[in-house]
Amino acid sequence: MDYSYEFVTTVLENIDLGIFVLDAKGNYLYVNNEYCNILNRSRDSYIGMSIPKFKEQGYLTYSVWDIVMEKKAPVTTIVTINDFIFNKIYHFLTTATPTFNSDGSIKYIFFTQEPIEKTSKRVQAGILNRHVITGHIVNPKAKQFDIIAESPQMKQLLEMLSHVSKTDASILISGPSGVGKEVLTKYIHQTSLRKKNPFVVLNCAAIPENLMESELYGYEKGAFSGASSSGKEGLIEAANGGTLFLDEINSMPLGLQAKLLRVLETKQVTRLGSIVPKKIDFRLICATNEDLPFLVSKKLFRSDLFYRINVVSAYIPPLFERKEDIIPLSLFYIQYFCEKYNCIKALDESILNAILSYEWPGNVRELRNFIERLIVSSPDTELIISTVPKELLPQNEDKTNSTVSTTNTSSATDSSYYDETFSLSSYMDECEKQLLSNLLEQYKSPSKIAQILKLDLSNVYRKIKKHNLKSLKD
Repeated sequence: MDYSYEFVTTVLENIDLGIFVLDAKGNYLYVNNEYCNILNRSRDSYIGMSIPKFKEQGYLTYSVWDIVMEKKAPVTTIVTINDFIFNKIYHFLTTATPTFNSDGSIKYIFFTQEPIEKTSKRVQAGILNRHVITGHIVNPKAKQFDIIAESPQMKQLLEMLSHVSKTDASILISGPSGVGKEVLTKYIHQTSLRKKNPFVVLNCAAIPENLMESELYGYEKGAFSGASSSGKEGLIEAANGGTLFLDEINSMPLGLQAKLLRVLETKQVTRLGSIVPKKIDFRLICATNEDLPFLVSKKLFRSDLFYRINVVSAYIPPLFERKEDIIPLSLFYIQYFCEKYNCIKALDESILNAILSYEWPGNVRELRNFIERLIVSSPDTELIISTVPKELLPQNEDKTNSTVSTTNTSSATDSSYYDETFSLSSYMDECEKQLLSNLLEQYKSPSKIAQILKLDLSNVYRKIKKHNLKSLKD
């Protein structure tokens, strides 16, 4: 095919990758629009510029151009660029491919360059798309205020809170530890009319009882031994005009509960050591990981305060009850930690399946920590994580064993089965091979198997070939 200059230029200018071309001396011969955009530089700024000049100016710590000139071969690596104009540091996945003159010397070097976080998204999207094709999950939607809501329960909850947040009604958020009560509270504040004002947090379980009162209400100078000579503003005062979030309010002592009720009824707060009340205006959101009505029945929590703070109830279910959120949350944290640690990682489909089947007793907090451990503990050269170290592999004590026992291998329940060659990936492969073998023996037809497994026919053929199984062609 004979491509015109206009056609080739149009293609290069519309590729979603930074592209540039250097000669053997490192001079810039061509840069496309995307390359200019990702570095926030105009095309004209590359006229008369070269890699040696950029190195002299301190923009590059090292250059792929040098490596290519030395090796005379294609190179792929991560490049760090310091942008002193915008005070930013960029990390790029860069691939350089040389072309040669007839005498073997380098003529041109063609580069592609992309921010590593964008590359990470591409890789994870590829893994996700393969996972979606198998019919196990739906593609996660864009997050809003870091709230992942793919499950019907969370969608309904956010829909309700989107209306309630515009009011000043007190909200009581309940749910087990680690489900994301503080994240939901931030969402309420950020979508409220008070979003430009303070958001103040107090964890009632994290502060000793003898200090909680002074933290909440503040004190005047000389109010008690050890008090600051200038006094101190309390958290209730600090939240004036904004939102006060009392986490684990179930841990608040009964004496302070009575005083908090008084503040809510009078809209006034009095510092310790003072007799002058101050008017206060704040929106109260409380959270509990215990059953407050039960505590009320045991007289461990004041009933009048409970009704005062429980104008609107918001319950966040444990993660195992909203499995539609597990994979989207996993993908969000993969991207988050890849950006944090400047790396490119993706999870193999087998890992995603394992994550989906685990019950996560620690809820979102446990899932977040697990994903972070996977990212930081995997080798730098491992792009797609397919083997989970034993100490990081979630274990459902009873359900894991029952699941294993149904996979046609009694030895899987034997501790000797988990030798040094064992991995989740190899185990899942063996299960897949056995499943396909049984289906082929029974149905003979790959198209029937594709229908049963809800897979593309081409995917079934690839798996049959992968496991060296024989089949009758359709």
